[in-house]
Amino acid sequence: MSNNPFARSGIGSPAPVTEQVREDMVPNTDGGGFVFKVDHKTRLTRFLVLGTSGGTYYATEKKLTKDNAKFLTELIAVDQQMVLETVLEISTSGRAYRNSPAIFACAALAVYGKVVDLSALVKAVCRTSTHLFEFVEYVKMLGGFGRAKRAAIASWYTDKTPQQLAYQVIKYRQRNGWTHRDMLRLSHPVGLDQRIGDFILGKNVHEASSYYENMHDDLIRGFKFAQESKTASELINVALMPYPNLPWEAIPTEFLKELRVWKQLIENGQLTGQALLRNITRLARLEAFNNMVFERDYANRLVDVDMMRRTRLHPFQYLLALTVHQEGQADRRGSNDRNRDWTPSPVIVDALNDGFYKAFKYVEPANKRTMLALDVSASMSWNMAGIDLTAAQVVAAMSMTVARTEPYYHIVGFADQIRDLGITPGQNLNEVMQRVQSKNFGYTNISAAIEYARQRKIAMDTLVIMTDNEVNSGVHPYQALQRYRREMNIPTKLIVVATTPTNFSIADPNDSGMLDISGADSNLPALIANFSAGRI
Repeated sequence: MSNNPFARSGIGSPAPVTEQVREDMVPNTDGGGFVFKVDHKTRLTRFLVLGTSGGTYYATEKKLTKDNAKFLTELIAVDQQMVLETVLEISTSGRAYRNSPAIFACAALAVYGKVVDLSALVKAVCRTSTHLFEFVEYVKMLGGFGRAKRAAIASWYTDKTPQQLAYQVIKYRQRNGWTHRDMLRLSHPVGLDQRIGDFILGKNVHEASSYYENMHDDLIRGFKFAQESKTASELINVALMPYPNLPWEAIPTEFLKELRVWKQLIENGQLTGQALLRNITRLARLEAFNNMVFERDYANRLVDVDMMRRTRLHPFQYLLALTVHQEGQADRRGSNDRNRDWTPSPVIVDALNDGFYKAFKYVEPANKRTMLALDVSASMSWNMAGIDLTAAQVVAAMSMTVARTEPYYHIVGFADQIRDLGITPGQNLNEVMQRVQSKNFGYTNISAAIEYARQRKIAMDTLVIMTDNEVNSGVHPYQALQRYRREMNIPTKLIVVATTPTNFSIADPNDSGMLDISGADSNLPALIANFSAGRI
């Protein structure tokens, strides 16, 4: 630890990041600099929002997952209620790009905790069959099944109406090696609708019972008709039109090359949420967007805010769909190449751009002078949150949400020094992301952004730094900000937007003018604006 009293107190010149100037500092992942440990809730939120898929530049996915799993189980032992409330809030509000971390936390609570109403927790977090199958896999991995866990699984089935359950068992017949038959054998639910139970177990399903006689939406019958159809016309006439709630997963594969089938599915309202975004590539290959009326209708559906909220669409899903539609699908063999065998639609591109911004929660501007400092150092070249975009690309896109919200903003990039990114809110998101790629190298000197503002006498009320917190050059950012505040006589706030689920930050935990948030949070613009304006 440094013996420099000025460095320790923050008076005078800031100390190099390689010096541990306070007892509450810890080394970051690569050991090149000292940072602060974040509190338990911040780390938990990072894990739930960012996940561990793909790891980071300095930590493998396996190590990151192991570290966060250990942290989660220990936290459940000391503050189960906080874990429970945080998991529920983040999962049900759609703040995370993937629900998997919340499902894992739900399984950990089931195995290591003492949750009073486990059935309610499982139903709230595991909203689809895929979620339930994933929960069961995690429980099996963590410690196995007891009475409460089996009862929670059984309740997931018995608490649904026959129509709701029929939709689930048809839409998600199997995922990742699990089937509904496995779930029934594991949990033995009592009172399950016999017709649906027979369908799950693969028994011959009799014609409609008295319960279904007057119901035009008998999905099991519709599924049977769909599977037996010989032509696309027959499929549409005997299955899709009479049974409009039949999910697209019920359609035999050979008919998914028929554009008229997709048009009927869309008319039935069966392409919504993630399915609406994921099938853009399929429809582009079928040249569906050559039809200007269809193209516009599809674009309008993409930006339907009510649909976004109802299906919990995350901004990242729009970002990925935009990248794939314009550049192509990522090469799964490990290269950075993308393959595209369709013509992008400008109308769809515009809708995906618009949808990205609309997918964030409503934001009331802070109307504060805001500087956005984007980390484009070498460690930000790693794919973020397990998606096919680097952390640098993601923060470039996320910065646009703030620049479009706040009237007074300034954007800079930094690595070992300040870099001119040349990005503006009026640019296409894909162009914005491309501009950071060529500048994605160098050491991480986070204080460079603060020194840039201090030396040029740039007045800023709020500094937003988007980074993985792996600082390894320059001086301690919190001390650099203290000096900036003193010289400029401005109580500038610092918001650190983390791109990795690590347990440290450059933000001083003892400074109420500093805030840590997760970089994949759909609440990000609102959190920034509310903290900047003093509303939180």
